[in-house]
Amino acid sequence: MNQPVNQPVNQPVQLPDRQLPDRQFPDLHLPDLKRLVPRDKHDDSHMEQLLQLATPEIEPILPALLEWIQDCNWPIAAKVVPLLAQHETAVVPLAQSLLAPEHTDDGWKYWIVSALLPKFSGTAIQQLRPTLERIIMAPTPGESLEEVDQVAMELLTEQH
Repeated sequence: MNQPVNQPVNQPVQLPDRQLPDRQFPDLHLPDLKRLVPRDKHDDSHMEQLLQLATPEIEPILPALLEWIQDCNWPIAAKVVPLLAQHETAVVPLAQSLLAPEHTDDGWKYWIVSALLPKFSGTAIQQLRPTLERIIMAPTPGESLEEVDQVAMELLTEQH
């Protein structure tokens, strides 16, 4: 999934929507959940509601929430990172996908590894270990340029 290098500041890259199975939570609908996603880098108006959702409830909008840590200098990122970490089991596969060598937003990779993953449990980090080791041992040119390999090494070193 190739992404343009220069994204507009208030418009994160779009990840595909994940549908919520109606049989599990019939009272929740994706449009209702989508309204809870920040609209711009300063919008934290629904953070309290988001913090109260269980992982199966919030899972359909996790990709949209992950977009708000494309640049952790955005004010909303400081609130989204702990929220994502609260649902680490559902975020791990998304992080694996975003950290793949085919994904070219290396700045986003940097923020995932340096800001989000340190908030994860050791178990979640172990699930991501092969991905992080690939970044350390065979980084793409962009991952090297953005120092993703270095922050991955620091993260795994701290896990010992």
